[in-house]
Amino acid sequence: MNACSHQELAGRATGAALILAMLIAALAASVAIALAADQQRWFAGVAGRRDAVQAQALALAGVQWARQIMRDDARAGTLDHLGEPWAFPLPPTPIENGAIEGRIEDAQGRINVNNAASVNAIGATELARMARLWSRFAVPVSTIPAIADWLDSDSAPRANGAEDAAYAQALSTSLTANAPLIRTSEMTAIHGFGSQHFNRVAPFITALPVGTTLNVNTALPEVLSAAVAGLDGDALATFIVERQRKPFTTVAEFRARLPSGVTFDNESAFGTSSSFFLVTVRARQGIAVAQVRALLKRGGRDWPAVVWQTLE
Repeated sequence: MNACSHQELAGRATGAALILAMLIAALAASVAIALAADQQRWFAGVAGRRDAVQAQALALAGVQWARQIMRDDARAGTLDHLGEPWAFPLPPTPIENGAIEGRIEDAQGRINVNNAASVNAIGATELARMARLWSRFAVPVSTIPAIADWLDSDSAPRANGAEDAAYAQALSTSLTANAPLIRTSEMTAIHGFGSQHFNRVAPFITALPVGTTLNVNTALPEVLSAAVAGLDGDALATFIVERQRKPFTTVAEFRARLPSGVTFDNESAFGTSSSFFLVTVRARQGIAVAQVRALLKRGGRDWPAVVWQTLE
């Protein structure tokens, strides 16, 4: 009886030891799996952060590439047109573990909304351009006085305009800036001019220092049509092709080559060279993507200055 009891006890002890050993082994395996999973997540996280940093660095380097191109262009001459190297976009170019692409656009090929704040001939010209562009894209022309009030330095509302009192009455959290725009997206805060209107004209407008001219060699077709009353349809299409064949060297030449019966006012509001350029660079490393947008200001043959820059 006692011997049997001892054998049973020994058997039970051995079974318990085996079960305990199995439990320990299972626990060790679970811990190892968990550690491996955590390690993989850590490595993935580190790789993701590394790729994100590299993508951002590449995109920022692209802005320096654009500055170099614009400096070289300035040294080649003062005329700016769409046949120059800077105007050709960099297509998606493969690099190790990713790709990079970019483009440079002449900001003076768009309507400069800030010019509308001027009380001189340039201001009147820009307001007329905006009115024609607004009409083309079904944006109410009645929003333009409020835009001008947002930009000018006084607090006296124009006819159909809007100064601080109009914003207060609308329970808006904004007040008129009474200063030029830095980015055109600020226009969405203007009384009566929301995102819906802004999105329609955004590709054709810019925010530059007051007093810039429209480059007739680089102006977008829609902008050129808004700048020269009556230049549209087939006449505009033919004119754009002719401009591409032979860019204008002077504004007088531009005037002379306009279609018969089409004229424009205020020759001083036009030009054939530019100082401001928009740069967009997009870089990918692994699955990480970074995009930089910048506004460059070129003065003479020196390196262009970065007016503003955003990293997304």
